[in-house]
Amino acid sequence: MDRRQALKEVHTLVALGNHENIVGYFTSWFETEKLFIQMELCDRSLSVNGDKPLEFGDALELLYQICKGLDFIHGRGVAHLDVKPDNIYVRNGIYKLGDFGCATLIDRSLAIEEGDSRYMPPEMLNEKHEHLDKVDIFSLGAAVYELIRGTPLPVSGHQFASLREGKISLLPGHPMQFQSLIKSMMDPDPVRRPSAKEILGHPIFEKLRNASAKK
Repeated sequence: MDRRQALKEVHTLVALGNHENIVGYFTSWFETEKLFIQMELCDRSLSVNGDKPLEFGDALELLYQICKGLDFIHGRGVAHLDVKPDNIYVRNGIYKLGDFGCATLIDRSLAIEEGDSRYMPPEMLNEKHEHLDKVDIFSLGAAVYELIRGTPLPVSGHQFASLREGKISLLPGHPMQFQSLIKSMMDPDPVRRPSAKEILGHPIFEKLRNASAKK
């Protein structure tokens, strides 16, 4: 099963091609019956391990850049299905989405293996797979929410259920426009969640869009 998942990741990475906000793939090979995958070397991941909470400016940059990566893969018919801080990497100040072991096709023509349940929306927990691209949107919203709060998301219990009912605690010191965006990304109804492309067009990212246009 591990071998199949690793091969699926290689096939996905080859099919996707290169993007600034996706961890780069170089090559892969079998050696002593093990599969080796050579990837772009990043500085670190964003795993929540007692680090100080993410500042607003960094959270905005992270959200914008990873949405660019999601817009890229969704445009090619692929859903990641395991977006979380552990799978978001940083290299030279650029945020990159990695670990495509759970990735599948949005048209559901391939098997669906969901990722970490802490970041899964309610429809995935109920095995409803009609909007796989919107699964990634919920997961990214949950990941950013977790990084801003600086505490791990619950695995089960009341708070776990509340997050899937759209009950998001206020984030002190963050603009309501930003908090409303995170809340919309974690809407219990996948149809009401914005697409990655719609998020990129949100007014809150105007300065970042202008900066990208000048590069």
